[in-house]
Amino acid sequence: MRTTCPYCGVGCQVEPEVREGRVVRVLAPDLPPNHGALCVKGRFGLDFPFSGKRLLYPMVRERKGAPLRRATWEEALDFAAGKLLEVLRRKGPGGIAVFPSAKTTNEEVYLAQKLARALLSTHNVDHCSRLCHSSSTAALSRSLGGASMTNPIEDVWKTDLFLVVGSNTTETHPVIAAMIKKRVRQGARMIVVDPRYTGMAEAATLWLRVRPGTDVFLLNAMARYLLEEGLWDRAYVEARTEGFAEWRASLEGYTLEAAQEVTGVPKEGIAEAARLYATTERAGAYWAMGVTQHTKGTATAQALVNLALLTGKVGKEGAGLNPLRGQNNVQGAGDMGALPDVYPGYLRVAEEGPRRRFEALWGVPLPEAPGLRMTEVFAAIPEVEAIYLIGEDPVTSEPYQDHVKEKLLALPFLVVQDILENETTPFADVVLPAASFLEKEGTFTNTDRRVQRVRKLLDPPGEARPDWWITQELGKRLAQALGRPWPTYPGPETIWEEVRRAIPEMVGGISYARLEAQGVRWPCPEEGHPGEAVLFREGFNTPTGKARFFPAPYTPPAETPSPDYPLTLSTGRVLFHWHGGTLSRNSQLNQAYPELKVEVNPIDAKRLGLEDGEPVYVVSRRGRIRARAWVTERTPEGVVYAPFHFAEAPANRLTLDALDPVSRIPEYKVSAVRLEKAD
Repeated sequence: MRTTCPYCGVGCQVEPEVREGRVVRVLAPDLPPNHGALCVKGRFGLDFPFSGKRLLYPMVRERKGAPLRRATWEEALDFAAGKLLEVLRRKGPGGIAVFPSAKTTNEEVYLAQKLARALLSTHNVDHCSRLCHSSSTAALSRSLGGASMTNPIEDVWKTDLFLVVGSNTTETHPVIAAMIKKRVRQGARMIVVDPRYTGMAEAATLWLRVRPGTDVFLLNAMARYLLEEGLWDRAYVEARTEGFAEWRASLEGYTLEAAQEVTGVPKEGIAEAARLYATTERAGAYWAMGVTQHTKGTATAQALVNLALLTGKVGKEGAGLNPLRGQNNVQGAGDMGALPDVYPGYLRVAEEGPRRRFEALWGVPLPEAPGLRMTEVFAAIPEVEAIYLIGEDPVTSEPYQDHVKEKLLALPFLVVQDILENETTPFADVVLPAASFLEKEGTFTNTDRRVQRVRKLLDPPGEARPDWWITQELGKRLAQALGRPWPTYPGPETIWEEVRRAIPEMVGGISYARLEAQGVRWPCPEEGHPGEAVLFREGFNTPTGKARFFPAPYTPPAETPSPDYPLTLSTGRVLFHWHGGTLSRNSQLNQAYPELKVEVNPIDAKRLGLEDGEPVYVVSRRGRIRARAWVTERTPEGVVYAPFHFAEAPANRLTLDALDPVSRIPEYKVSAVRLEKAD
């Protein structure tokens, strides 16, 4: 039976073959977006639901310091609801936060944010996009009035130049990377901006090895050069944009000479990249967390937006602005309102019109002020006294891990709802076992806005239940105590029908019946509408209908090397694992990449007397981890690279919690460290 892969945002269609309660092989149908192709995670990483770490029954901790004990569903849900109500009465709505998961379905995310807003009266709702693409969302939303890829994945075949910035696409979105590389072999060109020599850099026409954290300076210098040379689309700028004069004035200091000094990229390479991008009509920009996970992440994403507007690349086939979303349903989680400042459909909670819409739909008054972001919630503990955590593992994913552990120890009440035991489970007061993607129905939305079905192949093990069922049952108890309406949903399709009524302009035309054949992209306002492939062909979703330029100032990284910490650490992913490793490391993929390896340039290794494969400690001001040295020229001199998938050697123990001033995303990509030989 066909379903959707639970790993990255590509949304590959998969056909797992299940025998005797096991996935024995995975096939792929010839359907979009992957047309039969799969990466190693989709092919060999779908056996995590059978891990010995599955959560099989509810557990409660009756008081701090007591052990978790097995409980019935009635007992666990009553206990959780009672504690949440205690906090609500004592602290008010601001004392509670609800974090849905970008790995759960659209229906489940919608229900979780509805529980927060309609029952607990709080907009303290967020999800893991805060830690990956919140910077992209901020820049795209304010400039274009939208927060997604503007072009479909299949536009790869119409693109003549790819500008790939801060994306190790070969390892993080392998199916899209394979498509791009094939298009390059057909004659398209590719510019790659990345400190590391990735698989994309290897295939590039032009590789700009930028110093970590300086991308925004390079992009601003490209824009200034194009203005000086007259290589910009004056007609497009005048007809379709605003804010141009102020933005142009902000580029005064971004000369090619200054950019060479700051970024380490020769000025000739910067100029060539700018010319290639500007003079190729069908040029598409693609980026990922090398752009966003910085204290200047919003500024860097904004610089990409500005460059695309300057050259008239938005609203055209084979071009556009294309952030490659991380988790399988991170696009859908944002669409469904798992953000503190927007309802489903990105309708702003601070505006009266959206508030009235959802008050009428849900039958309750709603608060006016936006809530706290995820990073702000953890900082606010213990003023925030209760968190309902669904499918997230902040101990692994948040920066400055030891500080997060201290905060969780100080948190009075934590509900963890998940499919597998993880690093956060030991801090929980209530543990609710959830069903995996193989064990429930629903939909995911992939990186190019395609809504696709998730289909049940197996029954959940033990007493595990689908997330929508758990949230619905918790909501029933809260609603009864608060005297608020809370309908009973027979299943995910009923929830989806409410979503269609809530945001008809986005998904009104997308029914489960239509999704039986293949996915449908939003916006799709009515039945029979094909779904919009390329956004903003005619106008932008802004008050004036025009896109807006915003200055994108460069600021140095929050932490730079010093005599005690002379190296720069960058974190990221590897092909065989995904994010915190909770899924991939509980699959057969762990055999292929079982331990942390830290990339070290040969020059640095020689200076430190390190041999390839030798155990080392990576040390920052916040802690240290043990790894195995991988001496390679993939990483430049002065920089080390560590994936963050390994709970026993967590790279995020080393990262700092400095935040982007707009998106509040942490600085994951630049931390000062040193290497020490391990015993």
